[in-house]
Amino acid sequence: MLARGYTATRIAREMHLSRYTVAERISKLLVQFACSNRSQLVAYFYAHRLLNVGIWPPSVSGVVG
Repeated sequence: MLARGYTATRIAREMHLSRYTVAERISKLLVQFACSNRSQLVAYFYAHRLLNVGIWPPSVSGVVG
């Protein structure tokens, strides 16, 4: 959903979570993958083939948050 450009609020709404939970999980992913923003995180996932390249919308392949 990050790769699709969804906000934390929209992700929360679609996943039936609180916005704070989503924001916390995004923050943890940023730290885990040493990224300073969401764009870098998505780029990292593409570069390491953690997202299926060439498929729109992108789908996750084996990533556990």
